[in-house]
Amino acid sequence: MPQTGRWTGDPVWLADVLRAEGVELVEYPGWRDRGHGDFKDIRGVMVHHTGSDNASAASIANGRPDLAGPLSQLHIARDGTVTIVAVGVAWHAGVGMYPWLPTNMGNWHMIGIECANSGTSPSAPHRENWPDAQYDALVRCCAAINRRLAQSSSRTIGHKEYAGRAQGKWDPGAIDMDVLREDIQARIGTIPNPAPTPRPPVPIGQYADTLLFRGSTGPQVAELQRWLKQAYAQYAGDLVIDGEFGPETEAAVKEFQRRTGGLKVDGIVGPATAAALRLDLSPSGQPPISPLVASYGRA
Repeated sequence: MPQTGRWTGDPVWLADVLRAEGVELVEYPGWRDRGHGDFKDIRGVMVHHTGSDNASAASIANGRPDLAGPLSQLHIARDGTVTIVAVGVAWHAGVGMYPWLPTNMGNWHMIGIECANSGTSPSAPHRENWPDAQYDALVRCCAAINRRLAQSSSRTIGHKEYAGRAQGKWDPGAIDMDVLREDIQARIGTIPNPAPTPRPPVPIGQYADTLLFRGSTGPQVAELQRWLKQAYAQYAGDLVIDGEFGPETEAAVKEFQRRTGGLKVDGIVGPATAAALRLDLSPSGQPPISPLVASYGRA
């Protein structure tokens, strides 16, 4: 029977459900211990293309000089081979919005799939330059995950649907997401007791694109540190203003969240925490340099 309700924490069952779905699965060394912390409740699947037909599973597991891996949980090669590279959080979503996701929090709620594909172009017809084996593996992976979570295929989305406005993303290119969801649903079949669709709060005005967390760097982090140090000296007075979101900054954010009603105590500065802090993140400032806008390819 598929899991009913929401699943919170890392999807330790991922390899099992993929094998049961008939995919050709490879386990990348160390995948069980790889990730940027733990998942919150898992709400679905986000599909990407890497921007190159030749991108390897190793590149997804290890990342690149400006962005540490993992960059997704799964990699699908053009021959249909699926490699599981991580079970923890991966930097694949970045900033964005979708009706049933908390703003900018896709990394912590969505299993990411990177397909080794150039994407061709934003206007390419459905499945152009997508080998049958790769597309079939994508359908199987999404169906297996959605079914395990008692979800319909509506819980599979493209990076372009989440981050198109915020980041200009268009991946997966040459994939009509509505057609893909139809193919996934046909494979899922009927879910006897479907999980309810979460309804997160509406994004908060000027902070809709705000996302700062451990590992972020840049002027916005420095402004956060400056404000915490100035306004909350009781527990953040010793904070160093260096523009690097490290453990001390995270601890100060968590303390603020603990003392402020209605906020989740997770050390992440999203729209709700930024609004509660009344941060001055004016457009004149430089954007942070970090996994905030992370994705593997150029889409």
